[in-house]
Formats: sequence, C-alpha cells, structure tokens
Amino acid sequence: MATDTVAGVDWAGGAWLAVVFDGDDGPEARLESDLESLWAGRDFDRILVDVPIGLPDDAETLTEREAVDSAARSAAERPSSVFPVPSRGACEAAMNGADYETVSERNRADLDKGLSRQSYHIAPAVGEVDAFLRGDESARERVLEAHPEVCFRGLAGRPLEHSKTGALGVGERLAALDGHLGDPDAALGRICRALADDATDLAEAADATVDDAVDALGLAVVASHPADELRFLPDDGHERRDVEDVPMRMAYWSAEPLP
Repeated sequence: MATDTVAGVDWAGGAWLAVVFDGDDGPEARLESDLESLWAGRDFDRILVDVPIGLPDDAETLTEREAVDSAARSAAERPSSVFPVPSRGACEAAMNGADYETVSERNRADLDKGLSRQSYHIAPAVGEVDAFLRGDESARERVLEAHPEVCFRGLAGRPLEHSKTGALGVGERLAALDGHLGDPDAALGRICRALADDATDLAEAADATVDDAVDALGLAVVASHPADELRFLPDDGHERRDVEDVPMRMAYWSAEPLP
C-alpha cells in the first residue's frame, strides 16, 4: 500500500460513500452529502470517483466523451455497466429538479440524442462533481474518474464472471483485491459495520448497498497505487478535455494495459 491519502468514492443514492486510506491507516468509511465536503476535509493526493468527469456540450465533445466510454466498455467487457453520459446542460437541469422529459429534451438539444432513464438518475450527481471541478482547478488532476468494473478487471488480471450484486460477484471482487490489500474480507466488513453504526439522517437517506461498499473499496485500492503506476483509458496518446478544460479520461491499475 502507498502512504498517500486517497479515497474511492461511489454514489450511494442519497450520499457519497467514501472509503479513505490515510497513509497506512484504513479503510475508513465516510458518508458525505457532497464531494466538495470530502475534498475539504483532508489534503488528498487522489480521489477516484465513479461518475463521468469531463462532459459533452456539443457533437465535437460528444465524440471525445464517447471514445472514453467505448474504451471502458471494451476493457470491462460489461458494456451495459457504462451508461451514456448526459450533456452538461442536461446535468444542470437535473440538478435543478427538472423531470425526465425536460432533461432528456435538453440532452437532445445539446447532443442530438435523448437520455436513458439510468443516465437521468445519475445526472444530478454527475452535475455536482462537474460544478465542483469547474470551480476548483486544483482538484482536476487529483479527482479522477474511475469505473469499478474496469478497476476490478485490472486488479484481477482477467475478465469478471459474475455480477457485483450477488454473493459470487462480491467474492470474485474481494479475490481481485488479494495482493493489493491486506485482508480484503475484513476491510469490507469494517466498512459495512461503520455504515451500520452511522445513525445520522444522511446514512438513512443513503441506504448504501454492499456493492456500493465493494465498489468504493475497489476504487480506493486502485487510488492507493502510486500515481505513476495508474493507467488511463483511452490509451491512445490523445489528451481529451471538455470545453471547461476538465480532463476526459478514466483511471485504473493493471499489470498490463487493458484491451
């Protein structure tokens, strides 16, 4: 394990679930109402978060964004786990409480395509992270997009066979952490116990699932690798940024580059 301060973060419905490694200490489970609060609490070296970072505004930036998502689908070998990314305008509308039809129409106006229900439901969280990064340039190189299925595929060194929502899938992902984290089983138990002991209204609103905890733990383990060992999708030597200069890329770790 690295001695940096890092976190893996997953959206758990009503809150952000963060698994933090602070030096040699961890994992520590935290629930935050917004990502900015987590960022302000410590001097993080890296945070890996499971939401799209770098948003499309038009056809040109959509092409760049789709290159990232296409690479993730190929690497994870689970195409349905990567949702189409809403436009920045659609995310802002969703953050303001607009209904599905309104948000989808805004996405169509921006990108000439409608929006799935799945993408609509994550749009407020995506918009929140986007607004945070646009407002804090110092965070843009340390708060990185990551996809749990890509990360576990890289850590395991082979394709995953089971869904993360079942016991076999949880066991498979914990096995992928062997060699990267001491006693992954105990780490997951510690996270779940911490969530069970959290009696705050935020914990009740979040209703975090076991696969949320597994995803956040996996992202934290990847984040704990030295920065110069991380890889990024797409691996084509082309730097992608959106119109607000936010990077479009997806971080992971693997002994060899993923296809």
